[in-house]
Amino acid sequence: MSRTLQGVAALILLSGILPAQQATWTTAPTLPSEGHWVLRETALLGRHESSPGGRRHSRALSSRLSYGLDGERAVFLDAPLRGLGRHRGPDLGDVAIGWKWRFHQENPGPVDTIRASLSLGTTLPTGEDRFTADEPVPFAELAWMKITGRMGLGSSLALRGEGERYERALYPGETGDVSLRYAGAFLWRLAPETYSETLEAATYLTIETIAALDEGGDNELSLAAGLLYEAPSYAAEISLALPVSSDLSERPESNGALLFGLRFLW
Repeated sequence: MSRTLQGVAALILLSGILPAQQATWTTAPTLPSEGHWVLRETALLGRHESSPGGRRHSRALSSRLSYGLDGERAVFLDAPLRGLGRHRGPDLGDVAIGWKWRFHQENPGPVDTIRASLSLGTTLPTGEDRFTADEPVPFAELAWMKITGRMGLGSSLALRGEGERYERALYPGETGDVSLRYAGAFLWRLAPETYSETLEAATYLTIETIAALDEGGDNELSLAAGLLYEAPSYAAEISLALPVSSDLSERPESNGALLFGLRFLW
């Protein structure tokens, strides 16, 4: 590929037209370029211990819509649906609004990049009785990523404030306590080995760690493996997370979670 074409491809990639190796469970410091939108839809299927010998299944859909304000800032809205598959039907959870700022970016090569971002926001008490903190809950998140050739690394650290306990707390942050969540990601581009002169899709293997700690003492660590397929204007992902260790008293033990995701950019 000529230097000119490499520069053009890099400019498109780094301005947000391509998804740029966003891992499944780990937040990436990527955002839409100015005037562009990104919609991410995820379906989460979880299984939890509810009582000795019994299991509880959970199903959740989540939508995040992001809009690029300029090359470094974006706003986003998260809208979750919970309780799918029950006779009562799905319920709206607490909607979140937020602002994301990519405060650091280095581009040492046509594809290679180092980025970091800060997200600030709050959840709103829009959820039904079973799935709400019943008050605004602030959150903050730092994210970092590095892409070197076919390899990508990423990490994110999120802090969530206090709120009322969910009626049926299943996930970190739903017990009402201040919670901290860390995720780390390793991505390897399976194909193509090298990019051609035209924009093309890429397939990645993803391996991630997810750790969550609540102020009340609950903690858990999970490992996840998955596949990510990124095209110029959309992406698809699947990842299975399994618990490695946990010490939970305020919510049921997790037996694993399967996540499907789709992203669209326009």
